Amino acid sequence: MKTIIQEFICNPEEYKSFDEVAIQLFRYLYQNNLAYQQYCRKKGIGLKQVRHWKDIPSVSTEAFKSSFLSVTPEEECSYVFMTSGTTSGNKGKHYHRDLDVYDLSAKESFKNLVSAKKYPMAILFPDEKNMPHSSLSHYLSLLKADGTKDSAHFVSKDGLELEKLIEWTQKHEHTPVMILGASYNYVHLLDSLEDKNKSIHLHEDSLIFDTGGFKNFSRSYSENDFYKLLKDRFKVKTKIVNMYGMTELSSQYYSKIELGGKNIKRGPHWIRFKIIDPITEQEVPKGEIGLLVHVDLANINSVPAIQTGDLAIEREGGFELVGRQPLIESRGCSLSAQQWIEEYQNGSN
Repeated sequence: MKTIIQEFICNPEEYKSFDEVAIQLFRYLYQNNLAYQQYCRKKGIGLKQVRHWKDIPSVSTEAFKSSFLSVTPEEECSYVFMTSGTTSGNKGKHYHRDLDVYDLSAKESFKNLVSAKKYPMAILFPDEKNMPHSSLSHYLSLLKADGTKDSAHFVSKDGLELEKLIEWTQKHEHTPVMILGASYNYVHLLDSLEDKNKSIHLHEDSLIFDTGGFKNFSRSYSENDFYKLLKDRFKVKTKIVNMYGMTELSSQYYSKIELGGKNIKRGPHWIRFKIIDPITEQEVPKGEIGLLVHVDLANINSVPAIQTGDLAIEREGGFELVGRQPLIESRGCSLSAQQWIEEYQNGSN
């Protein structure tokens, strides 16, 4: 199955349609992931009932907290990505036999939807050695490896390394760079610059890239105010890029931020979405709010379809996030990074 997915990612025009590959993946996971098969049977769905990718039964992100959703035995899985477990402390776990498809998906989607240019990269997030179970940490470390040799992380166990970041940006003042990080770390950076009366000057063709939410921290911003603040502070002329991803997925969506407009998230050709009514689980008409469901062909070891707690509206070419389903616990990579730093600092006292 891995080879089929890799070929479809790289050469979709020479291979089968998304629908054909999605059904093939569903059959493979149904037959080899017993927990997923049992779930499908409880819903009265077997191999014959799935004739289109939208028919594939989706599993809630909450199931990753209580079920072992993996084709590969646990002892043979090389990587386990975990959610932040923000409220209850119960973390969801996404098991991977290896990251061959995950890494291919990340690199190809970034190259095609963000930039194929090789930038010096400043990462505002811990590296994967310090956060080995963070999918975002792995993702950003993967991108850093494709940047120039002087790309570096600027969040350590001591927190944001502001002086090092300022020194790094001064060396690149006449060169476009890419700053990548979780939204929380941008808030921390802006707070630190203001508190210490410091500034960072970037080349106007530099790219600001963020991921995750930015509420419940030092202060809360609306989405538009947050991105306006970044644009005003760093004075780049390029559009800010936001990445939408989650631990339970192996692919990412991207949006290029339009201040004051609708920010539409678009994914690569190997991931699709639908928006459903949370009660009936039927797809809602385009333009109406519902729960976001993803079918990710890069999820070759777990389940093909994920039902999120995210509320969204289908727009032309993608979807617009509008919030989260009530009573779904707050979570995200931003909080994961914040907890990692705080837990380390508390343990050092």
